[in-house]
Amino acid sequence: MLGDVELTSDKQFQRRFRQMNIVWLFIAIVYASSFVYAVLNGEPMYFRDWRGIAIIGLTALIIGIYSLRIFSANEQWPVPLRFSLSIWLSLYLVVVLLSLIDNTFCWLLYIVFGMSFSLFGSRRLLLAVASIAVTLFAFQGLFLLPITSGQVISVVGQGISIFAMTAVAMLSQRLIGDRYARNELLAKLTQSNRELEEAHHKLATSVMQEQELAVLRERTRLARDVHDTLGHALVLISVKLEVAQRLRTIDPERCDHELETTKEIVRETMKELRASIADLRSPALEHESVYRAISRYAQEMAQRAGLRVTCDLHAGNVGSVESEELPEQVEETLWKVGQEALTNIEKHAQATAVVLHISRQDDHICMRIEDDGIGLTRELLQWHEDGSSVVGASPIGHYGLSGMFERVERIGGHITFHPGSSNAENAKGKPGTTVEVELPLIEVS
Repeated sequence: MLGDVELTSDKQFQRRFRQMNIVWLFIAIVYASSFVYAVLNGEPMYFRDWRGIAIIGLTALIIGIYSLRIFSANEQWPVPLRFSLSIWLSLYLVVVLLSLIDNTFCWLLYIVFGMSFSLFGSRRLLLAVASIAVTLFAFQGLFLLPITSGQVISVVGQGISIFAMTAVAMLSQRLIGDRYARNELLAKLTQSNRELEEAHHKLATSVMQEQELAVLRERTRLARDVHDTLGHALVLISVKLEVAQRLRTIDPERCDHELETTKEIVRETMKELRASIADLRSPALEHESVYRAISRYAQEMAQRAGLRVTCDLHAGNVGSVESEELPEQVEETLWKVGQEALTNIEKHAQATAVVLHISRQDDHICMRIEDDGIGLTRELLQWHEDGSSVVGASPIGHYGLSGMFERVERIGGHITFHPGSSNAENAKGKPGTTVEVELPLIEVS
C-alpha cells in the first residue's frame, strides 16, 4: 500500500518536472530568438552573406539540442557521463560558433549554463560552470590587458551571480538525487517483497509436498510393519490351527496345548502391532539382544517346521557377538530382516536345513542365512552374472522381499541374494538360497 502511494507520488513528480522542462524550453526559444532578431535587425548585412543563414541554422541547432535533452527517455540521475558530456559539448560549441560570428551571442551561454544543471552534479557541474564563465568573460573582453577596475568589478559581480545560482542548483540537485535514491530503494524493496512472497508461496507448496511425502512414507512403514507382524503371526497361527485340528481326535491334550500356544501368539502379535503403530522397537528386543532373539526365533521355526538349524554367532575370529551392543536402528533392521528371511524359508523354501551366521567385520555387522530349499524364482529376483541379485517386481500383496531391501538401504546397508553356497544343486536337486546382509554400525538420522 505504501509502495503504491510512493509510486503515484513519483509519477506526479515526473509529470511536473517534465512540464517545468517544457516551460524552460519555451523560455530558451524566446531567449535565443530575441537575440537572433536583435542581431539580424542591427546588422542587415548578415542577410547578404553566409552569416545570416549560419546564425539561423546554429540557433535552430541550439533549440534542437536543448529539446533532445528535455525529451530524451533518459531520466536516470545522475545522468550517464557519455550522454551528458555529448549534449553539453554540442550545445557549448554551437554557442561558441555563434559568438565568433557575432560577439552578442555570447549571452546565449546562459542557455548552456541552465542546461548544465540537468546534466552534471557536484564537481562536474562546477567545472562546467567555470568553463562557461571563463568563455563568457573572454567574449566580453574582460581579460584584455590592461585590466581595469571596471573589468574586475564586472568579473566579480557576474561570478558571484553565476556561482550563487550554481549553489542553489546544487541544493536542488541534492534534493532530487535523494528522491531518486529513495525511489530506487523503494523499487528494490518492492521487488524484494514480490520475491519474498514468491518464496513464501514456494515454501508453502514445498511444506505441503513434504507433508504428503511424509504421509506416504508413514503408510509404507505401517504396511511393512503390519506385514512383518501380522503376516508372520497369521502364518504361524494358521499352521498351529491346522496342527490342532489334526490332533483334536487323536491327542486332545496336545490339541489344547497348541490352542493355548496359538492364543499366546495372538496376544504377542497384538503387542507387536501396537508397537509398530506407535513406531516403537520390536517387543522381542526389549528383553534380549537381537542375536538371542533371532536365534530363538530360528529354533522355534525349526521345531514347528522340523528343520535343522545351525546358529553361528562370533565376533571376527575370536569371541561372541552376543554381548555387543548395536545401534537401535541396526538392531531393529537386523531383527526384521532376519525374521522375514526365516519366515520365508518356513513358508516357501521347502528346506530341511538352515544355517544362521552373524559376525562383525570391522565397522559392519554381517548376517548370512542359508537354506537348502527350492530357491527364489526369476519372477521375484533379477540375477546378475556374479550370482547376486536385486529385487524385481514382487507379486501383488507380497511385500516381504522389497521390505527387506527398503529397511537395509534406509540405514546405508547392503543386501544380496545368491543360490546355495555351493552354487550347485544339492543332493535333492534344490539350489537353495543364501541371503547376505551387511549393516554399518552407525546411527542414521
